[in-house]
Amino acid sequence: FALIALAAAIALPMAVTDAMAMDEDPAAVKKMVKKGKKAAVKECFACHDITENKQVKVGPPLWGIYGKPAASVEGYAYSEAQISKKDSIVWDEATLDAYLQDPKAIVPGNKMAYPIAGMKVMSDKKRKNVIEFLKSLK
Repeated sequence: FALIALAAAIALPMAVTDAMAMDEDPAAVKKMVKKGKKAAVKECFACHDITENKQVKVGPPLWGIYGKPAASVEGYAYSEAQISKKDSIVWDEATLDAYLQDPKAIVPGNKMAYPIAGMKVMSDKKRKNVIEFLKSLK
């Protein structure tokens, strides 16, 4: 019985999240993706390829990263810190949100130098838009 209760407790938040995602207005999501792309081009593209070409730059390409484990893009030389998180981090909304706020807090010792000098950390709204854009890269 305890295992069934535990499974239900774990599944409930996921079911609620999935239902919320299905209830999202497609036009609103499309608008968020468009705004997220604009922000990503401005703030991410200098170091990360955000195209289907998946070119390695200063950072790993971000195409298809959503839902994948940390340090999983082939051809990129990850830091030991990032590699050590490969089994414990999956790039989902919560993890990306926290990482974009403070990469060093999520993966101490990683190579990501964001925010770079003169750049502010993204606002909550901008981060959400960028995450929606990253989700669309598949």
